[in-house]
Order: sequence, then C-alpha cells, then structure tokens
Amino acid sequence: MNKYLLGENEFDKFYDLYLYSFNRQDSLQRKRVFKERYDHSLAYGIMNDSKLGSGLFSIPFEVNFHGIDYKMNGIGDVMSAPEFGGQGGAGKLMNEALSDMYKNHVTLSYLAPFSFGYYRRFGFEQVFDHTQIEIKSENLPRIKNAEHGYVQRISIKDIPDELKKMYLDHNDLGGVNRAKWWWDHMLDKHSDYQAALAYDNDVLIGYLIYYNQDQTFYIHEWINLNPLSRQLLAKFVIKHQSIFPKFVYESPNPDLKSDFLEDPYSARVEVTPYMMARIVNLEDFLKRYPIQVDSLEKIYFKVKDTLEWNDHTWALAINNGKVELSNADGEGADLELTIQTLTKAMFGYHNLNSLADYGLVKGDLSKINGLSKVFVSEKPQLIDYF
Repeated sequence: MNKYLLGENEFDKFYDLYLYSFNRQDSLQRKRVFKERYDHSLAYGIMNDSKLGSGLFSIPFEVNFHGIDYKMNGIGDVMSAPEFGGQGGAGKLMNEALSDMYKNHVTLSYLAPFSFGYYRRFGFEQVFDHTQIEIKSENLPRIKNAEHGYVQRISIKDIPDELKKMYLDHNDLGGVNRAKWWWDHMLDKHSDYQAALAYDNDVLIGYLIYYNQDQTFYIHEWINLNPLSRQLLAKFVIKHQSIFPKFVYESPNPDLKSDFLEDPYSARVEVTPYMMARIVNLEDFLKRYPIQVDSLEKIYFKVKDTLEWNDHTWALAINNGKVELSNADGEGADLELTIQTLTKAMFGYHNLNSLADYGLVKGDLSKINGLSKVFVSEKPQLIDYF
C-alpha cells in the first residue's frame, strides 16, 4: 500500500486542511458531502509531525469516450498548508497518485486546474471548454406553445431513473459515467437544484437541471431527444422571465452558437476553459481507441512524457480496423511530440495538422497527416466537476 494513502482516522485532518486551504466555512451539510467524496476516493496526504501538510483526492470514475469505456481518476482538492507550502508536497502526491493509477489499470485522469502551467508539468493538458450564454429576460426569444407534450417540475432529489439513463445514453464524448454514489453525491451537494422533465405521451424526451442565484436563472444541464423536447423546455425557461432579469446557460458544448436567436447580438456568448486531461496509460488508450480509419501504414512516433511507461518511440499500424501498437525504442521516429500535444489530438480538441502548424509536432508532414486521420475530430464534452 502507498505510504501516502490516508485512512478513515485521518478524515478530520483532511477536512480541516480543505476548509483552511480553500477558505470554506464549516457546516453539517458541507462536512457530510465532503465525507461522501472521501469515502469513495483515494485520499493522499503528507504528515508533518501531527499535522497534515499536503493532500489531494484521486477519485475513481469511468468515462465514455466515443462508445468506449475507460477508467479515469479525477484529481481534486489539491492543497497544502501555507506553513508547508513550497516544499513540493503536492507535487509528490500527484506523482504518487499517477503511479498508483497506472498500477491499478487506470487509463486517464481529469482535473480542474488552479494553474494550467502547474499541471502541465505533470502531463495534463486543456481539452474541455464550456460555452456560457447570458441573456437578459427582455431579450429571450419567443417560443410557440407546443401542440402536445408537457413539462413536469420536480426537486432534484426526486429525479427518476429514466433521467439518469438518458444522461448515460447521451454521454459519449469523454463525460463521466455517473455511478450511483456520484449521483447521490451530486444531489446532496446541490440539494437546492430543480429539474424540469419534458414528456410526450408520458415518455421522457428531455430534461434540464437548473437553479437560481442572485436573481439569475442558471441552466446547469440540458439534454433533448428531439425538437419537441427543446421547444417544451425552452418555453418552460421563458415562462420565468417575469421572475428573473437574467438567464445563463453553461453548456459543455464548446461550439454552441447564438445564431438560433432572432438577434444574436442580444446574447453574450463566451467560451471558457473548463478542465484538463492526462493520458496515464497511452498503450491502453491507443489499443482500445475509437480509430477513424481502417488502415494505416506503420508510423513511428516519439512521445515525450515524465511517465516512463509512456515515454517511448511507438510503432503504430492499422490493418482492417485492428490497431497494432508496440514499443519501438531505437527506431528512427517519423514525428515527435509531447504527451500534452498528443492528448489534445487524441481527444479531438485540435488535430495534429493544426498543432504542427504551431510547431508542436515535429517530423514528416505526410506521416503527421496520416496519424491525424486516426483520431476523432469532435471536441470532448464534460459536465461534471470535481
């Protein structure tokens, strides 16, 4: 067992460090929610005598990446007490967590950065963006009443299993496959949220999860199966325009535009960085990857990474849709790139050709183009936060 893993007896110390490090106020609800996360996570910490100097969570999840399930550990609450800061404690724990992930056959890792530069040192890269659409109530579009179907409003704690299944069925761009404990944790953490369910002939066809804060109506999550669902739920939102002066929807789709509005200028649209990802086990990620071509002549590519099991020259060929990947150290590389650059390409955030234009990929342009075609082109989407 890793010597930095904390047990049940260290929870109070971990929680106290969290409160101090993030300037949070203690409450029964906050402590209960934090304990839920602690009980389902690997909690790492470094003790300085009787005090906990540094800590972080490594939370086991599973994600759906274009129909393929991968184990992913989310890193959260990376913290150090100020009197122990600058001693590399958090970095040591990060390296320990990544090493344990590899040993436990975890393929990917996600995190929400306090500093992009800091986490790039550990091989993470920006791949998830959100689009935030903000619109004043008087500028909301006009939506006709639907000829059939209806909307049911419920408390977040009452969401049905069919809603959870709908989320899973429409989560295939790298998002979290929410386990029961994670759903329960989310509902406990956001107990003030509400849900609107759209039905057609008593069949669920869409939903949105929302909340209000400071006179603003916030849409947290919105999934539609068809235009009727979109019409019903949009009408539901607009019916709140006499209550709230401002409406905000933060979408996991980075390419969402305001052109669906009668006057696109009426909305403020902003794309913002959201979370970072890290390929922990490149071999597993590539061998089970949703490749986009049936054939590829052998390409040698060198990956620079601080994780020794990824830091190799790799030989990749595809025959009749089957990936053939092997360690090819000692062979001349057709192209070279860092694990961060490869992460952007494999997640569909940028293609290799554009990354080469920025000088982030070195080598034979025809080989770069060939490898670029292997990877997905649709940008990833992530709603969850940890």
